[in-house]
Amino acid sequence: MKVIVDNGAAQRKLFGILCALSMLLISGALANRDLCKALPKIEIVESLQSSSADQDATFEKVWVEHDVRVDGKKGMRIHAKLIVKNSVNASCTLMAQFYRRDGSYLKSDGQPAYTTSEGHVYTFVNIKPRFTNTRYDDKSLFIPYEAFNIKGAGVYLLKFVLFVDRSAQGFIQTIGHSEDFNFKYTKALQG
Repeated sequence: MKVIVDNGAAQRKLFGILCALSMLLISGALANRDLCKALPKIEIVESLQSSSADQDATFEKVWVEHDVRVDGKKGMRIHAKLIVKNSVNASCTLMAQFYRRDGSYLKSDGQPAYTTSEGHVYTFVNIKPRFTNTRYDDKSLFIPYEAFNIKGAGVYLLKFVLFVDRSAQGFIQTIGHSEDFNFKYTKALQG
């Protein structure tokens, strides 16, 4: 009988210890909840810019050839590897818009082939995707350096962004854009 009593005492002691531990855990949880109230909450805000997953045109790779001559004009050729989705037989335009590094547009001197209706420097090529997901392994654009309309000699920090626009039922919609691509343009003295 003494063994059962001793076991009972041990069981009560164990039960007391478990009760104390559970009270510690419960009070710790309550304390943590109060602590969580004091910490700032993280608010998830959706970006206003489309992620590449949301775009119907995505750029996989972009590269540039400098000092290329086309029709006797020296310039740069921009190459793009891209995928255009959901645009079967739609009239699309791949274009490069040019900026100064600070984000201001390069202003054109009026060369119609390289000027937007707003007077900004750009170049483009028309494309017409033939499949639901059309891959272009090397679509290229050319722009002569003279279209940059930079007058003085020196080194200029410029950038471009590629866009794909889709035209449907009289509306033009931008369906994808690349990241910014920085480059240096060096204009030598005319002699």
